[in-house]
Amino acid sequence: MYQSESFYLSRSDKLIPFTPSVTSAYKILADNSYLHICTEEEKELHSSETTAFIRCISGQGKIYLQNKSILLKENEFIFVKFHDLIKYKSLSTLWAYRWVNCLSQSLSSFELNRIYESLKSENEEKAFDNFISAGNLTENAGYINALFLNYFYIITEENKREKAKLLSEQSNKLIDDICAFIMQKLYEKLSVSDVSFFFGITPRRLHQIFSKELGISPKQYIIKKKMEEGYRLLVQTSAPVNQIAEMLYFSSSYHFTNEFKKTFGQTPTAVRAMEVDK
Repeated sequence: MYQSESFYLSRSDKLIPFTPSVTSAYKILADNSYLHICTEEEKELHSSETTAFIRCISGQGKIYLQNKSILLKENEFIFVKFHDLIKYKSLSTLWAYRWVNCLSQSLSSFELNRIYESLKSENEEKAFDNFISAGNLTENAGYINALFLNYFYIITEENKREKAKLLSEQSNKLIDDICAFIMQKLYEKLSVSDVSFFFGITPRRLHQIFSKELGISPKQYIIKKKMEEGYRLLVQTSAPVNQIAEMLYFSSSYHFTNEFKKTFGQTPTAVRAMEVDK
């Protein structure tokens, strides 16, 4: 018996996007009276190359730098030069944030002072708690840096996958709701614009959802379902073809017959005759 799990990185020469050497870390919960002034004495304790990683967990705060101020809200994070900091304060009843000062050889995938967004997760909280706890118990820099990198990749890579999964689940529910809506409207005049308007999305977005989930356009889906209902009416009722076309809101019996033949390869008359002969 042989079992194996593995992966292969096709580009081993790809730049490592973040290589931190952690110098200090903080887990903060503050009320709306919180204001911290960055003194020169405090800055002297850190190298001029120190980068501050700041991650907002809840509420919001404002970071004041030498040449700008940054509003940091829930689920956002930034990198700033520590020596550019002037002050930072809470702007909400409670502001929860994570702060890590580090020296970094590379920030190739990230820009200083740019806000990034990532949904928080339970794994993220556990990872940061583990990182803080370890920092209070050991001075093994390699271990501490590895724990921070683990936390960092949870909020950048793992949370990205979780967001994609959530969006997929939302998309699946949405397509189910849209299909159910279309089925309720088979006996009405229904356009793609009508459907997109009802669900509050653009026709382009509606087309993207149908293409991804069903492999056809929303217009094709509407016609397909009308054709299936037309087939049912042909074999289960004696309604004339022109009446079925009218019931399903086709512009004419010719239009209905043309779409029917494209869908089933036979005319409505031929299908009805075939069912009568059975």
